[in-house]
Amino acid sequence: MKKAGNQNSDNIHHKTAFLMNTPLDIVFWGINQELADQVTEKVVTQIMELQTILDRFNSEAETFKVNKNAFSKSMAISPFLFKTISNGMKYIQKSEGYFNVFAGKVYASLKEKSAFSESSLPIHPPEDLIKINTSNNTIQFLHPAVSLDFGGIGKGLALDETSKILDEFGIKNTFISFGGSSILTRGHHPHGNHWPFSLKNQEIEGEIWPLRNDTVSVSCAGHGSGKTPHILNPKTGDCPPSFTAVVQSESATEAEVLSTALIAAPDEKHQEIASHFNVEKWAVFPIH
Repeated sequence: MKKAGNQNSDNIHHKTAFLMNTPLDIVFWGINQELADQVTEKVVTQIMELQTILDRFNSEAETFKVNKNAFSKSMAISPFLFKTISNGMKYIQKSEGYFNVFAGKVYASLKEKSAFSESSLPIHPPEDLIKINTSNNTIQFLHPAVSLDFGGIGKGLALDETSKILDEFGIKNTFISFGGSSILTRGHHPHGNHWPFSLKNQEIEGEIWPLRNDTVSVSCAGHGSGKTPHILNPKTGDCPPSFTAVVQSESATEAEVLSTALIAAPDEKHQEIASHFNVEKWAVFPIH
């Protein structure tokens, strides 16, 4: 495997792709064109492979097949999906139920403005929702309303896998934006000692978050004209107030879990929920 060579020059490369229905922008500096192309190709291939696992709408994807069959029978699944589901059970507990990858049917019905029924909502402990067998990587749904939905962490999972590729190639300086709301950084800007991150909002106007080997997740709950909220309170079915949550963490997936949970949860739960996660920084502020 070819490793990154001298990365002290300002040899800048900008790569783009469209994956998971989202634009991906990658900026490398200090490496040659060949290496930038190699890394980009592997990143794109890896994310496309994740789509074949995580997509709940594609009939050929593993998650689609699990959602269709796992309530009626036990299913053997791939190691990656098994790990993601196992972590999803932990995230229910860490987020105190405000982030739930097993509530896909509920989220779908709410977004389609169908009638909300508490009896159909899987608010039970995770072990009452899904049975997992670590000896043979099998799972089975234990509640008819359980349906996998990784939309809230798909980009985070992709960036955590991308991080492994950057390490593999020895990439020291890069800035990766996945849709503008999920960010992965390595090293620093070619003309500074970090990658500067800020948001245009009067609550934190002018505040710069210095990113080096970090990830950032930005989640929003807006209620503009004709817009269907994409974050809901999985316990009540309510649409959260119009807020933005920003989380800086070493893990892109955990950053996405927490930023989503902070939007879904009421204000008084934020500090408590955030204390369950190992994050560098977080903030929640109203959308104006």
